[in-house]
Amino acid sequence: MRIIQFEENQKEIWNEFITENCSESFLQAWEWGNFNCALGRKVWRIGVIDNNSLDGDKSENTKYQIPNTKYDLLSVALIVKYDLPLGRSYFYCPRGPVVNELKVYKVIKLKVLELLFNEIKKIAKKEKAIFLRIDPPVGMNQESGTPPFKKGAGGILKKSLSEIQPRDTLILDLTKSEEELLKDMKQKTRYNIRLAGKKELRITNYELRTDDKENFKEKFENFWELVKETSARDKFKSHNKDYYWKMLESLSKPEGDIRECCLQTRLYLAEYNNKIIAANIVLFFGDIAVYLHGASSDEYRNVMAPYLLQWKQIIDAKKMGCKKYDFWGVSSGTNSDTGRLRRGRPVSSVSWGGITKFKKGFGGFEKNYIGTYDLIFDNVEYQIYEFVKSVKSIKLKVHKVLK
Repeated sequence: MRIIQFEENQKEIWNEFITENCSESFLQAWEWGNFNCALGRKVWRIGVIDNNSLDGDKSENTKYQIPNTKYDLLSVALIVKYDLPLGRSYFYCPRGPVVNELKVYKVIKLKVLELLFNEIKKIAKKEKAIFLRIDPPVGMNQESGTPPFKKGAGGILKKSLSEIQPRDTLILDLTKSEEELLKDMKQKTRYNIRLAGKKELRITNYELRTDDKENFKEKFENFWELVKETSARDKFKSHNKDYYWKMLESLSKPEGDIRECCLQTRLYLAEYNNKIIAANIVLFFGDIAVYLHGASSDEYRNVMAPYLLQWKQIIDAKKMGCKKYDFWGVSSGTNSDTGRLRRGRPVSSVSWGGITKFKKGFGGFEKNYIGTYDLIFDNVEYQIYEFVKSVKSIKLKVHKVLK
């Protein structure tokens, strides 16, 4: 087996490997790496391949080579660097690494991942990264609820106290007919969709195009105003405005691009009485659609716009050939410390419970991941990092109490 590093002209091979082995790992898509670069972060795209699958020089001195096709790959990992004070940093592999489970059996899998993580450790040393954070696409019913590698794979393995991505989510089976999907919903959800359908509610979606950029910017401003309103109402910290804009900009599908596995976004808006009252960002990648970000107004709540907006997104995903619709996070009774995230940020149990009730009204099945783990490269500096983080957390809680 050999470590490889990917170049720009290999993005189709990369994305096809992700979609065919775990489309739920859309955060490992090539375009998600581009998005992080737009945010000013450094990224690496590395993988593992059999020696016999490489063209050209197969000598031990040849470190990085490129696979011919997606079928040559055993595993890939998109690594993102996050800067810390004093020149330090940490690495993050969002919803990864992704492994070809059909080609890599359990014993070989450990070897593949150890090779991958040891290579990441070498890069980490140059970049002064003290740990690698991962939330692998492994369900609680897989691997006996443990990460797919053992202690010694390049560092010390520790369960992280921080969950970046939702550990529990809700997935809708889009291979069902519209009638079946409606039948599987809670009665109240069906009623609200039909009620909203009787209102003069206009549902539209927008993709960023160079010939329509000004109009898209106007719609984006409507979305941002709703995000600020929702954040204040539900008491959660949203991303900044630039984060959302660069996401939509980086994950827009270029005109004329016919690739089906290109990660792309759509901005969905619900308009009533000439006012935008609900807005969502939905991602599409391979056979999956993901409801990633949402916001709504307190005004005209009786119109039930979020219900019809969500249903329109589901129908569009079906038409695009998606087989799964991910609601991206719910509160679960399976894990006592999970489900407490909204878009990767803490929220109160009250607000999260309301969001979960809304999402579960659409039916679907719950998926529970094993959560986030840290592979520690420098244990002393990691302990300092954890201590500083805990102190900041305590200060924040005290500040809230005193307010």
